[in-house]
Amino acid sequence: MTAGRTIAPHYSGGATVTGMLTMAELRPGDVVADRFRIVRLLGMGGMGVVYHAHDTELDVDVALKLLRPELASRHDAFERFRQELLLARQVSSPHVVRIHDLVRHGEVWLISMDFVPGHSLERLLDTKGYLPPEDAIRIVRQLALGLAAAHQRGVVHRDLKPANVLMTEDGEARITDFGVARSAGSTGITVSGVVIGTPEYLSPEQARADPVDGRSDLYALGLILFEMLTGTLPFRGGTPAEMLAQRIVRDPPSADTVRSDLPAFAVRLCSRLLELKPSRRFQTAEDVVKAIDERRVRRKMRPGRLFAVAAALAVIGVGAIGTEFYLRSPAAPVAVRVASALDIAVMPLAVANGDDADPDLAEGVRRYVTAALTNISTLRTPDVRQVDRALAELGYDAQATRRQRERVAETLNARRLLEVDLQRRGDGTHTLRYAIWTPGETEPAWSASSEPFADAGIADAMRTLQASLERELGRTETAPMAWPDAAIVRLAGHVHGLTAVTDADANALRASVRQSRDPVLWWETLRLFDRNRPTADAAALAREASDAFPASAQATRDQRRVHAYADLLLDNHEAAAKQFADLAEATPGDHVVRVLLARAKSETGKLDEAITTLDTVVKEDPLDVDAWFALGMYSIMKGDSKRAVDDYLSLAQVKANRLGDERMQANVTNALGVGYQNLGQLDHADSSFRTAIDLRRKLGDAEGEAGSLRNLASIQALQGDFKGADASLKAARPLVESTGNPKAMADFVNDVGVFEEERGEFRKALDAYREALNLRQSLRDPRLIGQSMLNVGFAFYQVGEFDNAQTYWDQAAVIYSKIQDQVGLVQARQGGALAQIARGDFVSARQALEQALHDAESLQMAEEQSTSLSSLAELDSLTGATTSALDRASRAASIFEKREDRRGVVEMQLLRSAILLDVGDADGAAAALDGLTGDNVASSEQAAILLTRLGEIAGFRGDATEALAKATAAVAAAQEAHSYGTELTARLLRARALHAQKKHKDATAELATIRAGVAKYASVPLRLRLFETAIAVNGAGAAADYRTARSELARLPAYVRAFEIHALAANALRGTGDAGDASRAARAAYDDLVRNAPDAQRTTLPKLAGAFGFDVAAANE
Repeated sequence: MTAGRTIAPHYSGGATVTGMLTMAELRPGDVVADRFRIVRLLGMGGMGVVYHAHDTELDVDVALKLLRPELASRHDAFERFRQELLLARQVSSPHVVRIHDLVRHGEVWLISMDFVPGHSLERLLDTKGYLPPEDAIRIVRQLALGLAAAHQRGVVHRDLKPANVLMTEDGEARITDFGVARSAGSTGITVSGVVIGTPEYLSPEQARADPVDGRSDLYALGLILFEMLTGTLPFRGGTPAEMLAQRIVRDPPSADTVRSDLPAFAVRLCSRLLELKPSRRFQTAEDVVKAIDERRVRRKMRPGRLFAVAAALAVIGVGAIGTEFYLRSPAAPVAVRVASALDIAVMPLAVANGDDADPDLAEGVRRYVTAALTNISTLRTPDVRQVDRALAELGYDAQATRRQRERVAETLNARRLLEVDLQRRGDGTHTLRYAIWTPGETEPAWSASSEPFADAGIADAMRTLQASLERELGRTETAPMAWPDAAIVRLAGHVHGLTAVTDADANALRASVRQSRDPVLWWETLRLFDRNRPTADAAALAREASDAFPASAQATRDQRRVHAYADLLLDNHEAAAKQFADLAEATPGDHVVRVLLARAKSETGKLDEAITTLDTVVKEDPLDVDAWFALGMYSIMKGDSKRAVDDYLSLAQVKANRLGDERMQANVTNALGVGYQNLGQLDHADSSFRTAIDLRRKLGDAEGEAGSLRNLASIQALQGDFKGADASLKAARPLVESTGNPKAMADFVNDVGVFEEERGEFRKALDAYREALNLRQSLRDPRLIGQSMLNVGFAFYQVGEFDNAQTYWDQAAVIYSKIQDQVGLVQARQGGALAQIARGDFVSARQALEQALHDAESLQMAEEQSTSLSSLAELDSLTGATTSALDRASRAASIFEKREDRRGVVEMQLLRSAILLDVGDADGAAAALDGLTGDNVASSEQAAILLTRLGEIAGFRGDATEALAKATAAVAAAQEAHSYGTELTARLLRARALHAQKKHKDATAELATIRAGVAKYASVPLRLRLFETAIAVNGAGAAADYRTARSELARLPAYVRAFEIHALAANALRGTGDAGDASRAARAAYDDLVRNAPDAQRTTLPKLAGAFGFDVAAANE
């Protein structure tokens, strides 16, 4: 043995973790485990202390890691850890730091591994900030080779980060700590419930605590590449929980948003590694190496079509939100410190010598004690569920809370804790003991015990102890409580603990509750039915509750709570909101009442008030998953899906997972799908809805499963999968029918309308929407009636009946105005403007859109702001207000980008291109389309518009062959997308291209097809484009079309393509009496274009004049 000081392997039980890890501050020359001579300390990490040592048996220098000692006493854990490290030791690669051996020294585990002279990648980045792109890509290739070797052996790193990448002195990258994180996860080194890995470098599936494979390491590799390229991480700022939540719900920003000078390949490589869904990343590390060697990242498949008109998507989105959340109770995200301290919190009861019935009795006692304290208006007492969530977050049971009182009080921000002991004596009687504990004290501040009592005496025992407790607290203004007998207490405790209810159990429970006049039991049962039973069952129980506890000035607070809850479940929302508001004012610490108050307000359209109410709840209780979930739901309804997904629902999902609340997991997942759908992220929406379907089916939630199936059908229809959508709707129908819920049936019929609309069967869609409207009118729910009015209006718009569309949208506006639903009112105005534009009423359309924009901005409705801006930009473009059109399109694009709405961003690129081409800037129009291809637009309809735009640019430049090819492809794409207006626009281009190629017969035939189509879809802008094309194609025979066009133009305040119409007519009708008038009108229209064009485009207008055969100089003479 090499000489040196030998450390004894025994440690006293009092040694600290730090002391055990540092091995009494090992010094150079110390020998550990009779084998390793310490050379120097290298550093300390999350898994332990690392030394440079010399292995005296192998005569090589090694890195020696002393792991944390938590598992020293667990033989089974040691064996599993050992087996996994032995597996990791088989990994052989020049880019992996190889594990040599695992030994045990006393109560400490040691891992010896290759010693790598050099420094970590983390240190390199700290020094340099970021690396040259080629150096970053070279390092990624080396790390991918190391990962490939490990994954082939079935080893997943799970904690890949710059600190675990060592850079040799010659610049080679080597991965260290292989197998350690994997072993730790399997053996439970970390505290129960804590996700394994470093938060900043976790993959989405790790953050969700889902199963992982090698693709999780590839995600971490992408994060490292992003950091090497930019000097920062894509998800940064906020708490670790907030950073985790961000990556659960969305792809990170592109690296070139941080550094715009990055090579395109590096950006694409990074983006592919960082795909949210593992199936969309590289599938193996070998694929990464191949992509780098080929300098090529293969394109991904993109989601299918979305509505092209932003307002149309908003209309359909509202219909989907109505009942498709299927979340009758809400839920959660962001960690905030509690604002107001709680006066006293009732802990779970410790049960001594209990039989099977005692746990229910204990829970019931806690429920009634809490109810009595909550009734004291000057005392802030948390609901039992608030306490339970905090304890679940800490991982404590009833016994653990007593060992960790200070930690529990700190988490709850409670000044005092009330502990209640229930003891069953040998003679069958019970005793109760109450004790108040102040954090940090070793003895209770106060305690009192009951005399032994039989079941019949529990009410007297609780009444006596409660009176003594209230005297101690100095708060006695509570109304006398009617304390129940033991059977009711047990039943209330049993109901409180239920998470699922069968039909038989529901019937038996309803029968038991009917026999009781106890409001606490009724309240618990209403909550149970609200969360776990079909809507019809909850409503039936609510009717009985309303009868049992009628509104009365003499009613107790508990009775008034029951009556308010019953009103809410019976859709008496205004009455419920008023009652809950009164209750919340009387006892502001009752978070359950405030969450239900927000729910009642949301049902009356007062979404801002609902959100404000919930904001106060989550500030006081950051763990209230119901409140967080409701914030996400109402934010979507308000039109802010991005905030809902990123700030609320993502953290709600994390908290629901940590609580193991499967029903809430299903609810949040379904709501995330709705949010993703509104943001245009169809693949994420599809995945969310499928997961929600599985979760709800497992729970036996037929109503919820039907809702998620309906949501999935809408996504499938949007993506063009009509067979799949039909199958989803057919699967949903019997589930909806089984619930006996007329509201659900109306929603189902509405979804059939969405399905038919997406198939292009607009008349069938109209029939379904009308049927849904009739059903909703029978329910007398104005919000749902308004939604159906919007949908019927859009169906009429799709079939070209713009007057009817206007009528229904106007009716929707009246309804939303009456119920003060600002979101619905904005959307009705946006829809009405569509009809007004189609009818040529540009002035009214502008007024409606300006008002919608004003309201959306004042209410901070990001989705509606972008929709209004994009519609105004289109209207500005139509009327020749080019500068304003470009500005509004840019503002809309900025909002779309911030919301990560790919559909909207592409829509604004297409619109900007059209605006510029209308003023003769073909180069600018082409530049606006840079980066767009048929593969990366957001829908097949946008693909058709892109082809049309490219064809128009080619035609403007005189390339009729290219224009015809693009027009023909655009017609096919538009037909696939069932977009009739887009198809007609593409056909107009095709007719012009055929005419330019002197294929007059074909051009005339195409024109006839267009005329027949415009007769059915007679929007004024499309009619004017038809007249323009007819004049170009028919030449001297176009006099009638020109006269009709002039008549249409006379009705409009302005029209951007008036110059083209007049210039074409001046040439076509040369030698006739109309030619001079046409020439003068062309000159006036041209002057308008010059006057309204931005400075940059005024130089391109002569090109526009030349393209239409108009001599500007001659016209000036």
